[in-house]
Amino acid sequence: MSDKVRKIDSEYLKEKRRKRRQKQRRIQLGIFGGLILLIVLIVLYMFTPISRVDQVYIKGNHHVSQSEIKKALNLQKKTKIYSFNKGKAINTLKKNPYVKNVDITRKFPNDIEVKITEYDLVGLIEEKNHYYPVLDNDHILKDDKQQVPEDAPVVSGFTKSKRAQIIQALSEMKPDIRNSISEVTYADDKDNRNQIKLYMKDNIQVLGNINTIADKLKYYPEMSKALERDEDGNLKKSGYIDLSVGASFIPYKDGEKTSSDSSEKLQEGTAMEDKAKDELQNTLNKINQQSKDSSKDKSKANSTNN
Repeated sequence: MSDKVRKIDSEYLKEKRRKRRQKQRRIQLGIFGGLILLIVLIVLYMFTPISRVDQVYIKGNHHVSQSEIKKALNLQKKTKIYSFNKGKAINTLKKNPYVKNVDITRKFPNDIEVKITEYDLVGLIEEKNHYYPVLDNDHILKDDKQQVPEDAPVVSGFTKSKRAQIIQALSEMKPDIRNSISEVTYADDKDNRNQIKLYMKDNIQVLGNINTIADKLKYYPEMSKALERDEDGNLKKSGYIDLSVGASFIPYKDGEKTSSDSSEKLQEGTAMEDKAKDELQNTLNKINQQSKDSSKDKSKANSTNN
């Protein structure tokens, strides 16, 4: 009886082992077949036109042309996506003075995305009858071969230290505000060494302080809109906006003239604020109040910290 049991157990175990080996072989064949397929796909990808760089997507560039960027990438007709030298391309692009940062990403299967971060062009520096672009890092592009932009304000009459301050102020302005300025000049005043003059493109002059002009000038569109004009767009009451301390509209004396297209000295006008346009003065009063509130908040914060 015991011999019969052992025989049955032996047959059962043999069958179990056989099924296990068959399962293992199927798994091994599956893995082997998968590896073969993967190798075939990799070979096809690497040695066929599928892996050649197809599209290059460029984002964030304004001053650096797409042709310059593509030239720096050094892509040939048969350049493979896996052999593209990303590090070299980034180093080449960063040599351009406009380029602040570069990020290059390979997009499967064969595309490249280039994201450019540029320094802002905030103005033009006049030197010996030549105009050179100046960036927000105070770098002057004296070797710049590109066409001089017409929408950037001309910065003149500043010492090196004061120039750095006005460049910082211009960089803090929104592009539409900055581009509404035709020219910025340093107005040396014994009582106010930070005084500047701005000649706006809508024929209005602004007197300001180099330390506060970026904050106050953001309200300029409202100021300009509030001024009363004739059918030709000229001011009915000629004057300038004074933002150097507070904010007020100063009409000129009768017979005084103003020019926003030159760097001639701003003529001194007699303060006649009671004759200024009510709507404009209301706008300027709001700016004064906001400046006071901001100063109070800063004082409270400093008291709390102390």
